Amino acid sequence: MNTLIISLLILCYALALGIIFAQVLLTAPVVFKVLDEQNASKFLRKIFPRYYLLLLLITLLALLISYLFFQKFDIYVALIAVSFSLLGYLIIPFTNIARDRGWQNLFKWFHNLSVFNTIVIMVIAIIQIFRVTTL
Repeated sequence: MNTLIISLLILCYALALGIIFAQVLLTAPVVFKVLDEQNASKFLRKIFPRYYLLLLLITLLALLISYLFFQKFDIYVALIAVSFSLLGYLIIPFTNIARDRGWQNLFKWFHNLSVFNTIVIMVIAIIQIFRVTTL
């Protein structure tokens, strides 16, 4: 397998990990410490669509690279990452509606789904980085 192609796939998954870690370790913990609740809400409503859209674009690129150069397993794994990125993006409006209307249980459910999506994407990225480096 061409080292450049392997490196491109690793780069995609490494970028996804970097975005996730930046969001989880840098952005999210600081927002509520620095901003009041209203401004934090405005900020998060702007950042999360971009966060999931960027993850979606990167996982789509990983899917394309996997489709063109790798095995079916890699295609399916990338397809799962794309699906969870897309789902994370699509549930944002529902999460916001639940928050705005005070539906705390539904908001919590959507928020937990978003966290689960992020964890799945992160695990896939880690597994694929280690798996592809052994090819």
